[in-house]
Amino acid sequence: MTDKQKRDTAQNNHATDNEINPDSDFDMWVLMDNAHFAVARARFLEIAQYELTKEQAQVLYVLQNSGGSATQTQIADFTMRQHHSVSTLVNRMTKDGLVEKERESAGKGFRIYITKKGKEKYRKVTKDSVEMIFSSLSPEERQRLAQYLKKLHQTARGLLGLDYKPPFLK
Repeated sequence: MTDKQKRDTAQNNHATDNEINPDSDFDMWVLMDNAHFAVARARFLEIAQYELTKEQAQVLYVLQNSGGSATQTQIADFTMRQHHSVSTLVNRMTKDGLVEKERESAGKGFRIYITKKGKEKYRKVTKDSVEMIFSSLSPEERQRLAQYLKKLHQTARGLLGLDYKPPFLK
C-alpha cells in the first residue's frame, strides 16, 4: 500500500469514527452539545460588539419579555443559573446602569428592572448570527426542532427536580 493509499484509508476511517450514531443517546448529546457550542460562540462574537456578555443579554431578554421587570428568582429559573451567579451578574449590571434592583415588599429577594440604558443597549443588539444559522432550517424543521428541544428541556428539568411542587402547595 502506498503512502497516499494509507493516508486516504486513515482519513476514511477517521470520518467514519466521527459519524453520529442516531441510536446512541450519548452521541446525540455530543452532537447537541457541539451544535450548542458553535451557535453560542457565533452569538458571543456578535454580542461582544455591543460590550455585553451572553449572560447580560439573556437577563435583558428576560426583563424585556417580562414587561420590564422580574424577580431574581425568576431570572435564575429562566436562565437555569445558580441564584448566587444571577445575584453577581445583576450587581455588575446595576453598576453598569443596565438594570436597577429593588428589595421585594416581603423583604425576601429582589425585583430587577431594566433601565432606559439597558433598553437602548438591548435594542441595538442584532440577532444576525442566530438568524443566519437557523435560516438553514425550513419552517417545518424549525417547528420539529422546537418540539424536540422543549421535550428534552422539560425532561431534564424534571430529572433535576426544578419544577417539583408539593401537591399541598397552591
